[in-house]
Amino acid sequence: MNENQEIHIPLSTLVILALLVLLAIGGIASPRNEDGRPLLLLPDVKSVDEYRRLARETDKELRLVDGKITAILSGEVDDLFGQTRRAQEVFEQILHISEELDRQEAPPALVGLKENLNQAAMNYLEAARLTLRWLSIPNQANSEQAQASLAEARISLTELEKSQWLQTRQVPPSP
Repeated sequence: MNENQEIHIPLSTLVILALLVLLAIGGIASPRNEDGRPLLLLPDVKSVDEYRRLARETDKELRLVDGKITAILSGEVDDLFGQTRRAQEVFEQILHISEELDRQEAPPALVGLKENLNQAAMNYLEAARLTLRWLSIPNQANSEQAQASLAEARISLTELEKSQWLQTRQVPPSP
């Protein structure tokens, strides 16, 4: 009675199991958008999504730069060397942001967003430059120029943030 008993599994069952395994792997490994839905990564969709993420990150960095320049211009720190060092760091930070924006290729649909990002970054670069100038020649005229440049940079950042491309899409409520 030592017969070899073989188990026969129909081919259709193996195919169904393989498809289920692949479906589970695909569901787990698929990238998600901000709504948590799987993202179909066609080349154009992927490039738009990546650039939108870059734009959102740049927006956050510009907000931080704004706060740093505001703190320097308000004279919260009495130490001139410390203010100058912070201003130099802010200038280098915004220069790095500008260079990063220049290196990134924007998808055709986001050319306007790229222009707005570059404009905002250039305005903050100018505000940082004028802040350094005010620190090296601390007079009222230089202070006013730096303040005016910062106000202009804020306006360009506000305009940038109005872009629909930077808005997170809301998931419609389920019925």
